[in-house]
Amino acid sequence: MIRRLADTCLAPLFHRKLRFGRFELSIGERVLRHDGHVLPLGGRALDILIYLAERPGEVIAKKELIDHVWPDVTVEEGSLRVHVAAIRKALGDGQFGNRYIANIKGRGYSFVGTVVPLAGGTESRSDEFRHQGRLPVRPIMMIGRETVVSEVSDKLRDERFLTLLGPGGIGKTTIALAVGRAVAEEFGGKVYLVDLESLTDSRHVAGAVATSLGLALKSKDPGLELVDLVRSRKLLIILDSCEHVIEAVASLAEQLYQETEQVHLLTTSRELLKVEGEHSCRVLPLDFPPAGSEQTANAVLRYPAVQLFVRRVAARAGSFVLTDEEAPFVAGMCRMLDGIPLAIELVAGLVAALGIKNTVARLVSRLELLRLSHRTAVPRHRTLKATLDWSYNLLSGGERIVLRRIAPFVGHFTLEGARYVAGELGIGTGEIFDAIAGLVEKSLIATRLNEGQAEYRLLDTTRAYALKRLEEHAELDAVSRRHAEYFTGVPRITKRGAIAVAAG
Repeated sequence: MIRRLADTCLAPLFHRKLRFGRFELSIGERVLRHDGHVLPLGGRALDILIYLAERPGEVIAKKELIDHVWPDVTVEEGSLRVHVAAIRKALGDGQFGNRYIANIKGRGYSFVGTVVPLAGGTESRSDEFRHQGRLPVRPIMMIGRETVVSEVSDKLRDERFLTLLGPGGIGKTTIALAVGRAVAEEFGGKVYLVDLESLTDSRHVAGAVATSLGLALKSKDPGLELVDLVRSRKLLIILDSCEHVIEAVASLAEQLYQETEQVHLLTTSRELLKVEGEHSCRVLPLDFPPAGSEQTANAVLRYPAVQLFVRRVAARAGSFVLTDEEAPFVAGMCRMLDGIPLAIELVAGLVAALGIKNTVARLVSRLELLRLSHRTAVPRHRTLKATLDWSYNLLSGGERIVLRRIAPFVGHFTLEGARYVAGELGIGTGEIFDAIAGLVEKSLIATRLNEGQAEYRLLDTTRAYALKRLEEHAELDAVSRRHAEYFTGVPRITKRGAIAVAAG
């Protein structure tokens, strides 16, 4: 029912133990034992061992390990080699045919031993929830989100029920996982992630939550039974990717909030649940260098979007140093990508293969962005097209029509502009206004107030996607004419952006 993820499975954080050979690694205690005896191992070495053992069989790049263990310090690969050598010595790696850590030439390190997760003690339905998986030790390459993680953690403590809101690829899940780790100790490690993406039947939402807690529901009212089972517990449930089963999630979340006192809820969604008790935090794009700002390497590297870009290229290419000559191109790409972390990561992979200037030339058409792929991402995030397909398929018919018909607008536009361009082809004004409101709620249109008037904007990647949809529906020429008329023909634009139709 719930997809098993390599990095984002279900789990409480502090009771996880791994066994390999005659060794036991307790992640919560940060202790390595051999036949029950604690082995002396430094903190950095333990960080490396945990990171590798949590991902058996995966090849972890040296740069990624360094970024994980020394996130705020610049160190050489020699330091990593020293600590890996200490781990190998503690494990007796290579002795008597036992191998645990392999050096994959030119790529990084891999934990090659057989890892067996251990239960954290005797548990029962009435005693403790069974542990079904884990949260990652640390999200990969989380940059520029420290403030929002702190703010969300504080708000969650106070309010108990919080929704992280934003478009696909903005980093909602990454932030939710970071918040889960930040507050885990306060919940005795009882932090559970329920990934709802693969759920196709909304009737199974309560069952999915129960499964993540190690509970089997038996009654005909699973929501009520779940509430009864967790009523006296203090725990945090993270409900990830709620938008496609939002009615069922909303009902269950409201029930859990109203009928328990210590259950905290953190949800991620592209639209609000709109139920009692819910508070929201909109996840914004990463800051990127604005047009006209200083474009040296040092200047653009102050922005989190560029920092993520550079670190992702380095992780793919092995090493990367941004030069002053390349800095304006990177700043431009980050602006083109609107600071969306998923888009930045996808383009970074292309840069690692083709170089910066070749990538810029290829991305002149933003449709190229929609085809970039990430092999190991969850299905809805493997390409930008998949991310936008996920959102588009959840729209009403009217919302789909309006989204594709406003695609010709570059930059900000007004509600009246949208009405004029989208309305000529058979949609009433009220329907257009409702559709715009719905698209804002579903995080597909960004909005701002300018002198008290609402203005709207499509992110560049969303606009490219909507233009493609417009072309597929054979509406591109007609809608483009309406767009041109709006600016150059029939309507006259007032100072405040309203339309005055010229008398004929």
